[in-house]
Amino acid sequence: MKILNTLLLSAAVAFVPVALANAQHAGHGAHDHSAHQAKPAATTATDGEATFKRFDANNDGFVTRQELPAKHALLPHFDMSDANRDGKLDLNEFKRGLSML
Repeated sequence: MKILNTLLLSAAVAFVPVALANAQHAGHGAHDHSAHQAKPAATTATDGEATFKRFDANNDGFVTRQELPAKHALLPHFDMSDANRDGKLDLNEFKRGLSML
């Protein structure tokens, strides 16, 4: 019985990170990833920086949800990109978000 409990606990511990990662990604709502293919992703660091500056309307060094266009492909991934959970993306977080597309 002790072995069975140990095996069950080990299995649960092994699958929890996978389940949480899937739940986090699935939490961005109904979303068709094929729609991203129509939009060219930033291919170089310069492209990402130029895109970031274009969306940073108030030039504060951050991009908020409000600064992104309504149908922008990054919006469903915004929370996953916002590493420090401050509600805005700095340049590195923005580039990370673009890499998810």
